[in-house]
Amino acid sequence: MNAYTFEIFILHSIVLESIEEDGIYTTTCELVEIGPLNGPDKNNIESIKAMIRDISSTPVIQKWWTDFSTWEDFYGILPAGTELTMHSIVTKINNQLALLENSVFYIDLIDDNGNITIYYDETCSTLSQGFEVKAKRKRLRKLKDIAAYNVAKFIVSENDIETLNLPNSLKILVSRFVDIYSGDYRTA
Repeated sequence: MNAYTFEIFILHSIVLESIEEDGIYTTTCELVEIGPLNGPDKNNIESIKAMIRDISSTPVIQKWWTDFSTWEDFYGILPAGTELTMHSIVTKINNQLALLENSVFYIDLIDDNGNITIYYDETCSTLSQGFEVKAKRKRLRKLKDIAAYNVAKFIVSENDIETLNLPNSLKILVSRFVDIYSGDYRTA
């Protein structure tokens, strides 16, 4: 079974401020360097996770990411009228990403192991933040790993592992599959 674990890194956090002088509005941007950072929109992150996890249940060839050797090959083969499994996966992800609100997303990389990197910018009236979401593919071969992965999908942080009444042997397994967030923040 293929499964994905996620690492979410904050790339930038910019405060947007509109100032009115003599009837003219100007917007200033300041990079946030200190203080607690806002986390990414929980609904958008959950949507990204769901669409990536859905790949393993899509009827595609087992190693769909090995269809091409470079991104130039990926784009170069399209004018010839040939569509690889990789094209349908990327199109499906891009179509689902386009449905998310107040955000700009793009797939930056799919490596030779099937790991996916997505850049994600979230903008509202006063704040613009950039995130990098890395989906790391893991091959689950043992039943205990599959069980630990399924428990970890519902845990927000490693602190939750301690509060749950799990056996110690399961705590160690589950901690390998919990999502990692950079910075000192967690999604609520």
